[in-house]
Amino acid sequence: MSEIKKVHGLYVLSKKSPTLANLRQSLPEPSIHGYQVWSSSFLIMDYLNEEPLAKGERVLDIGCGWGMLSIYCAKTFKAKVTAVDADKWVFPYLRVHAAMNSVKITTKVSKYEDIKNGLLKKQKFMAGGDICFWDDLVDPLYDIVSRAVESGVERIVIADPGRSPFLKLAKKCKKSFGAQLVPRQVNEPKKSAGYLMIVES
Repeated sequence: MSEIKKVHGLYVLSKKSPTLANLRQSLPEPSIHGYQVWSSSFLIMDYLNEEPLAKGERVLDIGCGWGMLSIYCAKTFKAKVTAVDADKWVFPYLRVHAAMNSVKITTKVSKYEDIKNGLLKKQKFMAGGDICFWDDLVDPLYDIVSRAVESGVERIVIADPGRSPFLKLAKKCKKSFGAQLVPRQVNEPKKSAGYLMIVES
C-alpha cells in the first residue's frame, strides 16, 4: 500500500504511513480527538467544489485538527488560511501535510471562546468539520458564529455527521442567523454522509 493517497487534489498520508508512525512515537498524542482526518472535512471540500471561494480569500479553519480543510483551501483557492485548534499537538501533523502539498498555513492555539474579534474581522470564510461533538461545545460555537456574523464574515460552514450537539447548534443558529441545514454525502476517500450548517450574510 502506498504511504500517500490523493483526495480532492490533496496528498494525504495513509493511516499506516511510516511518517505518521514516526510522529506518533516522537510526540505526545493529540488529546481532543485530533488523531486522524475526520470525514466532515471532506464534506466541506466537496461543497466548496460547487460553491468555490474567491481566489486569495481569507479563511479561518476552527478546530482544524490535522488541517486538511485548511490545506485544501490554500492549495485550491490560494486562500490565506489561519488554522486554529485548542490542542497544539495536532500542528505537527498539519505541517507535514502542508509541506507535502506545498502550501503555508498560519496556525494558532486557541479555544473557540478565546478567538479575538480582531481576527474574525479579517476573515471572509469560517469553517470547521467534526467540531461539535460534546454538549459543552454548543455554547462556545454559537458564540463564535454570532461574533463572526457581527464581524462581517460572509460565509460560515460547519459540518458534522449529525450528532445531537451539532443539531442543537444548528437549531440555535437557524433561529438567530437563518442558518441552513443541508444534507450531503461523498464517496471519497470513503463513503460518508452528514450535514452542513451554512450561515451566509
